[in-house]
Amino acid sequence: MEGVTASPSGVLTESISVSEAAEMARRAREQVVGRVSGHPDRRDTDEHFRLAALNDTLLPERVRDALDRLRDGAADAVVVHGLPADEPAAPVLGWTWLGMVTRRLGHEYGYRAEKDGDLVHDVRPRPEGAATQSNASSAVDLSLHTEVAFHDIRPDFVVLYGVRSPEPRPATRLVRIADAILRCRPETVRELRGQRFRIAAPESFSQASVIDDVVPIGGSIDWPTIRWHSSIVAENPHRRAAVTDFLKSAESVAHHVRLGPGSLVAFSNSRCLHGRDSFAARYDARDRWLLRTYVLRDVTRLMSRYGLEPDSAGIRTLAEAVAS
Repeated sequence: MEGVTASPSGVLTESISVSEAAEMARRAREQVVGRVSGHPDRRDTDEHFRLAALNDTLLPERVRDALDRLRDGAADAVVVHGLPADEPAAPVLGWTWLGMVTRRLGHEYGYRAEKDGDLVHDVRPRPEGAATQSNASSAVDLSLHTEVAFHDIRPDFVVLYGVRSPEPRPATRLVRIADAILRCRPETVRELRGQRFRIAAPESFSQASVIDDVVPIGGSIDWPTIRWHSSIVAENPHRRAAVTDFLKSAESVAHHVRLGPGSLVAFSNSRCLHGRDSFAARYDARDRWLLRTYVLRDVTRLMSRYGLEPDSAGIRTLAEAVAS
């Protein structure tokens, strides 16, 4: 069935029909893929993403409208199923949809310490990361979190596109902070609005091992925001109880999104938490594989902060300059 479905919780879900997908694939190969030179470059996305953005009318109007609502704050997440998929060995159509969605929301950017500054991230299980709280994990549930919670510059949006996912597909758990707060005790919310929490930072991002004075729940009463990581700690027992209560409440309102080939989810990083269920990884080149971008609504604030000038390699330069 075609058409957008808006849940009461502000997650917009869209399905692409088979006939729509066939036409989208034909036009994308003609108008975007066929004009891109070489293979997709994870550190220099500008050619492919620019062409994708110029041709984003290939996306149905209802999908573009849903993305605009996400960008403008009228929705917190958009899920799209049924996008044309291609061979995982070279997911050029996947890059095209990823580029269209990313550039409609803002601009891709990266961190030198995160996957060597890649602007498009390969999210795949790795044996050495199987039991870690990282995107390389598989043997454990990935706890609810916001992306790059320890950094003072965090993505406005995160986009995930499914390239490959063997059955059974693990669920990406998506939680709106507004929904979670409604399930929490009032004292929990009061505690989490205080500057009394700490989260760990990877050494590659910061010389400090712990970030102090973190405010987990920010924003207004009517427009709350979230900054959260699995490493969050507090010394006071009341605050530790607040962490436990919040996580229990958040998990109880989670949306379970199963990303197969051609599925995409984009969400606000300040209004949503996300995690992922564990799954069996075989490390045989057929495991689950997602493409991910971090998106800033406005990159000019990075230019002013780091003294950068816009140029043809501007996005790549930003990726190299943002690292703490």
